[in-house]
Amino acid sequence: MPNAYEIQICNEDLTTSIFYITRPATKSKRGLDRQHNNVTNSIVDAIREVRGWRRLTVTRVPFEQVAQGSV
Repeated sequence: MPNAYEIQICNEDLTTSIFYITRPATKSKRGLDRQHNNVTNSIVDAIREVRGWRRLTVTRVPFEQVAQGSV
């Protein structure tokens, strides 16, 4: 089953945007840690030029949460 990540971006006006990303399943804890770091780094690279964001939270969530489209 794929790994799912919830990305929360908090802006200066205290609004929060929530996105979900899925990645292929990993076989080890080390692979999972590496994948989490890669997801975090890719999000930071994508929003680096955007002004106004204060906090970025990347959390691993159950795949069913993403598949159902719950927010």
